[in-house]
Amino acid sequence: LEISPSQWNPLDEPSPLGLKLRKSPSLLELIQMRLSNGSSSSCSVTTSNGSESLGKRNVKGIQPSIASEKMKASNFNATSLRIGSWEYVSKYEGDLLVKCYFAKHKLVWEILDGILKSKIEIQWSDIVALKSNCPEGRNGSITVVLSRKPAFYRETNPQPRKHTLWHACNDFTNGQASLIRREHHIQCPTGVLNKHFEKLVRCDDRLYALSLQPKIVVGSPYFETQTSAFENSEESKSSESNMLPVAVEGSPVSVMQDA
Repeated sequence: LEISPSQWNPLDEPSPLGLKLRKSPSLLELIQMRLSNGSSSSCSVTTSNGSESLGKRNVKGIQPSIASEKMKASNFNATSLRIGSWEYVSKYEGDLLVKCYFAKHKLVWEILDGILKSKIEIQWSDIVALKSNCPEGRNGSITVVLSRKPAFYRETNPQPRKHTLWHACNDFTNGQASLIRREHHIQCPTGVLNKHFEKLVRCDDRLYALSLQPKIVVGSPYFETQTSAFENSEESKSSESNMLPVAVEGSPVSVMQDA
């Protein structure tokens, strides 16, 4: 089979190096076979039960369960943060930020107070209610209800062009964030919240389900006072020791204790 010169050089232009591109019949057959196999595999996939599912689906709405470990953290500006009777209103762009760490499953409110930053860290697992309001042409908002007190941090020893160092600190919201579980309410500029909130709920099935609830219904607005697991274990040990019978020398109890 002879190959015409036009097939050697499809652009019909002289090569700057004086080389000629030749396409052999076997190469053309290989390319054609690969193209046909690729197009057929992308159209449909046959499952074990004989049904076919499309390789590319057009799905409306938000779809959860995106791999959060591979997603980079996102942050965006907010205009105000209100927790109970405490409120912080942004004075200039960048002094109030919302940060979402997808790999660590954390939601953060970060405030620039003077020259140092403070932040409130919320674990995704502690969120029991989540609602967004993104009206067109108006500021958007997020409302979060927690089951456990968040963590508080303060920036320490800031260095130029280096990562921020944090240390745990006391509640800087006049005690409101340690008392009020409902609600953390944060407002964002127009058009900022939509894509970030969608990205958040697509990464976690539970948060996605919470975002679909029509309204937030929470019993008590305050955190319940609970003892830690360590305290409970210590109390149980002390109570068990008090219930033990007094060992008398020579009695079966004392013999068993010796053993």
